[in-house]
Amino acid sequence: MRKVFLFVSIALFVSCAPSISNKLVNKNFQKLNDGIKIYILEQNAELPPNSELIGDIKIGDSGFTTDCGYNKVIAEATTIAKNSGANIIKLIEVKKPSAFGSSCYRIKAKIYRNLNEESLSKINNNSDIINKSRLPENSDYAVIYFYRPSMGAGALLGYKIKDLNDSIIGRVRNGEKFEYKTKKFGNQTFFGVLETKEKVTINIEKGKEYFVRYSINLGIVLGRPEINLVENHIGIKEYEEMN
Repeated sequence: MRKVFLFVSIALFVSCAPSISNKLVNKNFQKLNDGIKIYILEQNAELPPNSELIGDIKIGDSGFTTDCGYNKVIAEATTIAKNSGANIIKLIEVKKPSAFGSSCYRIKAKIYRNLNEESLSKINNNSDIINKSRLPENSDYAVIYFYRPSMGAGALLGYKIKDLNDSIIGRVRNGEKFEYKTKKFGNQTFFGVLETKEKVTINIEKGKEYFVRYSINLGIVLGRPEINLVENHIGIKEYEEMN
């Protein structure tokens, strides 16, 4: 009986993981140190010149995948990039979970190596520009936008959003959104609880906007909250597309 339980546990663990494939065209570099930042470039972002192609990544749904939220998929891609000596992940295709298709995020990406300080500084500057806050310059507050796009997985489930004082600041059901204005700056943590307790920590600055996307990953009984702090230019579009 113990062997059967172990076999089932291993099978469940393997089936929960996303399907991952990668093809390296350049194997000349060693694994990057943990201190080196990995940059994620969106589909329409410009790749810095002289970036050296390392290979391709594809992360998808194995058919039984449950742990396949955006954070998990990007974390898998980041690990592959770092182990391959690449510090830039250029997203080529991003498929979101859908009501009638896969409940997973699925991506195709190319990974590059570029350690030129000027090139990396340009990536940071471009990120600052496209994610600029829309609040008035003299604002003495910040705004956090919480939203949960309509998706199939866990559509009937909702959960409360709380802060570290266990105070409820809102609730996210399928297709719901709300904004939270605060004058408390520095690190703030927000969490949701179903089968697991998932959290996001934001270093809040005066006059800034932040977007937090919620969803639900399949679990054993109910489901697990999926929480992502997304870049403003993505969050603004997704938030405003919701009714």
